[in-house]
Amino acid sequence: MQTTAELNARRDRVAAAWDLARGGVIVPSGLHVPVEGTDQYHEFHAHPEFAYLAGAQLPGAVLAFDPAEGWVTFAPVAGLEDRVWVGDGVDHVQLASETGTPVRPLEEFKPWLERRRSEPLAILGNHDVARNARGYGIASWASLELDVDESLAGRLSEQVSETRRAKDPGEIALMRGAADASRAGHLFAFRNARPGMTERQLQVEVEAEFFRHGAERTAYGSIVGTGSNGAVLHFSPTSRAMRDGEIVLMDAGAEFGGYASDVTRTFPVSRRFHGAQRDLYELVLAVQETAIANARPGVEYKDLHLAACAQIAGGLADLGILKGRAEDLVERDAHALFFPHGLGHMLGLSTHDAGGCLAARTPSDRFGLKWLRADLPLQPGYVVTIEPGIYFVRALIDDPARRTRFADCVDWAKVDALREFGGIRIEDDVLVTESGSDVLTAAIPKTIPEIETLRAEAFDS
Repeated sequence: MQTTAELNARRDRVAAAWDLARGGVIVPSGLHVPVEGTDQYHEFHAHPEFAYLAGAQLPGAVLAFDPAEGWVTFAPVAGLEDRVWVGDGVDHVQLASETGTPVRPLEEFKPWLERRRSEPLAILGNHDVARNARGYGIASWASLELDVDESLAGRLSEQVSETRRAKDPGEIALMRGAADASRAGHLFAFRNARPGMTERQLQVEVEAEFFRHGAERTAYGSIVGTGSNGAVLHFSPTSRAMRDGEIVLMDAGAEFGGYASDVTRTFPVSRRFHGAQRDLYELVLAVQETAIANARPGVEYKDLHLAACAQIAGGLADLGILKGRAEDLVERDAHALFFPHGLGHMLGLSTHDAGGCLAARTPSDRFGLKWLRADLPLQPGYVVTIEPGIYFVRALIDDPARRTRFADCVDWAKVDALREFGGIRIEDDVLVTESGSDVLTAAIPKTIPEIETLRAEAFDS
């Protein structure tokens, strides 16, 4: 868990990077989002910048900073009606102990702002404080007549993102907890998925395992695709039943202490991989293992991605699906017909965590690079996902323009024979260390012998 000392050190690093001589900074946590047509709310999730700097998940709170006075947290006090319906609310003394900041009642937030009318004010994170001021104890934001400096806010927010890239020991411990909970869910899938089970049924059972093993929530909407559904990158599970002979692509991760895991495994509905399933799985696994082995300080993540693209292109050429030299195929983006996304992204408080691309770098509009979510040199403490894949996406392989463009380097007859194949993705969470990398999700099996041994349990138990 994160300690008060770690949170204080984190805020000190941010304040030093900001180097403010005057003015104020507010970081709202966010408000409960109502469920339409009810008197209830969606599950609360604090804005990552508030969670990072305050170390808390508290709706309607604000972390504030002034270079002369330092940090203070303004937190709501539960009224009688709140206590009847939702409980007593947060204990301010305990919150102060946990966050390492003074904690004041939310009613003192407005006077804090009013004292700074003549100074620039930066709002970071959730801007609903201006849109829904009543949620923060202010009748009207406009009445405050504050000088909100958007340019200053952009600079300060970018510096927070830079600070968030390298995880401290408390953050890494929480991410290991998330990985452990994710392991339980994926092992359940290996051992229990059978023909006839629906995608939705598998999703629910896997997520239940996350919670049984300490997860607070899922880190994102779980992806479970069987058959051709596995080719849809962010597929939402349906009532479609798994069929013998198909493969399942399951991208599901637990959240622990506010920190995400992000794991994908692909496995056969039957006991074993067969034919093209085995060939393509071995290729994706080899690509992933190579990328993980090369992930170390100083390596450009984009270079890892391009190397993975070349390895996929070469492997598909060896299988007769592509034709030509790997380097030429990547230069033409032919590989992206089957590997359209980036190799991975930063991971932390958000599934696609802050700071994935250096501010000075412009995203590419190339077909093979436009969805790359990380473009920076790796450094110790960074946690990234490495998730190569091969898919037969109908929107891509049925596109007449692409069929014409790649007529000379794709065996379209072989591709058409695999239209129902779906996709294969293997994803792990990788901590960059001083000497290389540490796979936080290494305990989740991914080799063919490991998976087939576990799949046998689903049929023999």
